Amino acid sequence: MNENEKAKTRGVAVMNRAQFLKLFGGAAAGLAVSTAFGFTPKAFAEGGGELVVGISSDIKTLDPQMSPLDVFRHTIRSTVFEALVFINPETLKADPLLADSWETSADGLTWTFKLKPGVTWHNGSKFTAADVVYSIKRVQDPKVGSPFSPQLVAVSKVEAPDDGTVVLTLANTVPGLLANLAVIQIVNEASIGTITTAPVGTGPFKFANWAPGDHIRVEKYDGHREAPKLAAIEWRIVPDSQARLAGLQDGTLHMVALVEGKDVVQAKSLAGVEVIQTKPYVLYENFNINTKRAPFDDKRVRQALAYAFDRQGYTKTVWFGFARPTINPVPPEMATYLPDSTDRYAFNLDKAAALLAEAGFTKDKPLKLEILTPTGFDSLKSMALILQDNLNRIGHSVTIRELEITVWIDRILTKPDYDLTTNNYNTGPEDPASMFNSPNLAPKANVSLWNPPGYADLVAKAAAEIDPKKQIDLYHQLQELLLEEMPQLTVDHLPLFFLGNEAAKSLVIGPSGIDNYSRIAL
Repeated sequence: MNENEKAKTRGVAVMNRAQFLKLFGGAAAGLAVSTAFGFTPKAFAEGGGELVVGISSDIKTLDPQMSPLDVFRHTIRSTVFEALVFINPETLKADPLLADSWETSADGLTWTFKLKPGVTWHNGSKFTAADVVYSIKRVQDPKVGSPFSPQLVAVSKVEAPDDGTVVLTLANTVPGLLANLAVIQIVNEASIGTITTAPVGTGPFKFANWAPGDHIRVEKYDGHREAPKLAAIEWRIVPDSQARLAGLQDGTLHMVALVEGKDVVQAKSLAGVEVIQTKPYVLYENFNINTKRAPFDDKRVRQALAYAFDRQGYTKTVWFGFARPTINPVPPEMATYLPDSTDRYAFNLDKAAALLAEAGFTKDKPLKLEILTPTGFDSLKSMALILQDNLNRIGHSVTIRELEITVWIDRILTKPDYDLTTNNYNTGPEDPASMFNSPNLAPKANVSLWNPPGYADLVAKAAAEIDPKKQIDLYHQLQELLLEEMPQLTVDHLPLFFLGNEAAKSLVIGPSGIDNYSRIAL
């Protein structure tokens, strides 16, 4: 075993500029190579109703109420678990899921949900309102430490007046409540002790097995109200992007989930391969900056990093124009978007050097930092490499450390120990209330450990405001604060991409990262 192999085994890899050029500089040449392989649609028919999906990395846990940084958390867990509602990608409105219907009081503070009748858990027990109450309280319980708790910060009371009814009482109005609830998947209290090894849900598929680092498998649940057409789904962990494309071509993979720009370009030249994507820009990529660690507690340093990253060049080179460069995580499609904020902090190494000099860092006294990035995501690697190269050009020192996904999550969330980390997050189509209460931006629990005086109050005030004009003004204030303080360096907005055969077009990709495989038939 050579040193690189040993490093990967330890969950650590150090990258350099040459590796970046190898990854992305040869993408155009890869097009010609891709077409040389014969794609055999017949291979899909041989799957016998079992869909095999290639993914780049493993998940950390099967518990749907934990670990929001697992990139594939929802696309896998949403086959086993369900939420009260589902955000329809066509209408961007909430559709019923475990909830059959709902109504809101005149003041917007009381929400009453009627549950679908006849729903059962995979263990055969009856699904009731008590399960919803337990699930919401579990997410809210600080002892559990669910990173989704900010989505429910306004829920002051949850009750079940009968088995088929759930009532939520809010401390303040939340325009994006349904979008928040769409990512809160309901769990079974009776089986909570085995949720990480043998999870029990209400979804169209039931858990079969998980071999960490190799595959995750679910099988059709015949007791579901809308029984899926597939007999099973198996997600195979294939870290190398070229190996995933090769799997599509030789039939060992039927679909590849959450692919990147170069994969989309190559796939467009392959006969029989469909590119499936979300219509809105539902994801943003970013650097989280540890604002509690010197010198990154100095906003001048954080602003310098923003000037040192070439967002235009990155989206053109790595995403081939599929992504939209921006510095603002709030997309222009939201009514609360701050006008003319997208292009702030345009790439300028002179400004970056000047700000770093103000903070005490020069070529004679260089800034030294380490960027963490998770394995299996070439675009995130390239983000780190671009920033490294640009800071090197003005005399500063950057180390890049690639970590296996579970190790990375521990370093970022469990015991925060980092300078910068690459990251991405679903914006969703909803009101930005959920965005500012997300793991990236929630006042009391965000990855950047950023919570300046007054921030929490402003987030709560914006979420509670019912006057549209006043609410827009408050969200403009929040965005101005983010852009001034720069706790996270946003890079772009982009859609989610999947690759697969003709049948894969039936996949419903949810804008919040929750997908529906039930319509796929091989």
